[in-house]
Amino acid sequence: MPSNMLYEKELSCLFCQSVFITKKVRSAAQPVETRDADFCTYFRDQRYNPIVYTVYVCPHCGFSFTEQFSPVFTPQSRLKIEQQIASRWVPKTFADERNLSEAMAAYKLAIFAAELKEETHSVKAGLYLRLAWLNRFIQADREEARFLRVAAAEYEQSYLQSDFGTHDKQMTEVRLLYLIGELNRRIGRYDQAITYYGKTLEHKETTIETGILQMAREQWQLTRQEHLAARQESEQ
Repeated sequence: MPSNMLYEKELSCLFCQSVFITKKVRSAAQPVETRDADFCTYFRDQRYNPIVYTVYVCPHCGFSFTEQFSPVFTPQSRLKIEQQIASRWVPKTFADERNLSEAMAAYKLAIFAAELKEETHSVKAGLYLRLAWLNRFIQADREEARFLRVAAAEYEQSYLQSDFGTHDKQMTEVRLLYLIGELNRRIGRYDQAITYYGKTLEHKETTIETGILQMAREQWQLTRQEHLAARQESEQ
């Protein structure tokens, strides 16, 4: 294993407070090679894509989380996690180098924890989106589409309830609107995609995120073409 790719990080479990070691990717270990329109990023060696190590899995209780999780638990959520995760956990470590299959397992554990904890829609959407990307890396198209659909729905709820940006400071309203549009385009919901691209462009006088606006214009045009092509195909 290339020693310069990963480093060890000491963490305290948000749930049980146990201290454990996990691995992270050095931010400058390898340059970005390409990026999809939904921000999915590719590196030369995908084994060391940072999203593979985004989820932290406590080896003691099984609670799995990311840096976006809130440290606050309600009594009800703590009881649910104790009953449905901690009491059933068979000690296992995710602290070694991960393959994509192990990364997917970590995300599914984090999604389950986020649902029990009642994390914000934005946090849950981010987990589903990254799980979709992991499936994209191995060309598991059906699974990718399944998780993109859930991510789109969660991001829409995040927009409607204005919970974005609470724990992810990079998620601005403009970025969120664009992303909802792009995810809907990818799952064939063209009308919804066009609507959200339009909402993105309504911010052209108030935002400095000109790159996002340009992407929204380009993807809006692409969506119109794809929508027309799908309509013509269905009429044949």
